[in-house]
Amino acid sequence: MKTGRPPSWNPVASLGRAVWTDVLPLASKGRVVLPVFVRAQFDWLSVTGSTLLAVVETGARAEILPWVPHGEKAITDLQSMIDMAEERDKDELALAAMDRFIRMSIDAAGRTILPSPLASYLDAETAGCVRVVMRNSRLWFWSERTWQAERAKRVALLATQASTVIPSSTSDSNASIRQD
Repeated sequence: MKTGRPPSWNPVASLGRAVWTDVLPLASKGRVVLPVFVRAQFDWLSVTGSTLLAVVETGARAEILPWVPHGEKAITDLQSMIDMAEERDKDELALAAMDRFIRMSIDAAGRTILPSPLASYLDAETAGCVRVVMRNSRLWFWSERTWQAERAKRVALLATQASTVIPSSTSDSNASIRQD
């Protein structure tokens, strides 16, 4: 797998939608490289030594945000929540927050190391990759296995919406194939 392909590999890129998806191979030490096209869409990804916040979501994915202001606000809000909680719940809330909020960094070349908790959640070690998804000015890392499992739903949506626009792939020549 080669990362950083220009949008021209995908004919849909010419439609002008700010969406992108690609598979990012997992290199040594859990490192992935964000494609240039993706980094160009987010100013905060091009700042040398940027700190990022990965917000773990259900469905084996995590939204990637700039630490400033999102990470700082998350920590401030968590501190207040933990301070106001019953004593018996404070440690459990802190552990839950560790599962949900993960700090990362990215260098000028777009390289980032997936911290172990995030790599584990996204099943990156087993799959050897993660999926990057850019949509609606937002950025996510997805488990490639989850992405593939949901592919049929996306293709069915396209087929349903486009049934009058996209010609059927079934040709009349297939009608002559006999099934014995």
